[in-house]
Amino acid sequence: MNTFLRQSLLGLTGLLLFAGLTACALDNLVNPPAAQGQQALDEFVRTLRLEEFQAAAAHLVPANRKAFLATFVPLKNDLTIIDVSIEQITLSDNGRHAEVVLEMDYFLLPSAIVKTMRIEQSWGFFERGGKEPSSYLAKTPFPPFP
Repeated sequence: MNTFLRQSLLGLTGLLLFAGLTACALDNLVNPPAAQGQQALDEFVRTLRLEEFQAAAAHLVPANRKAFLATFVPLKNDLTIIDVSIEQITLSDNGRHAEVVLEMDYFLLPSAIVKTMRIEQSWGFFERGGKEPSSYLAKTPFPPFP
């Protein structure tokens, strides 16, 4: 009985390992990089619109996050973002790179004049190992705020 239980546990462990590896491989088929890129870009735009700068920064490569937050966090009380829209997306053939043009309409107190900022970014698909999931991130530093 003990041998049977051990063989069953080994078989179950092997089955779970196979299922986990298959799920990782299927993720790129079910949710290909291009679709993940669209989801990441949509979420980035949404967080900018809502002025959730910490969440927006998570969509930038780590090297550019600190500068992004240093720009926007001090403006939090005076900046009102009216809209952020995707103007253009040029996707690479393999779906792992995109050139993106955004437009952000905003006003910065004490002025009530609405201004438009054009934002050109390069986004890339980064494959991670281990437990960290792959993701699309903006590689270009966020432009200086006018």
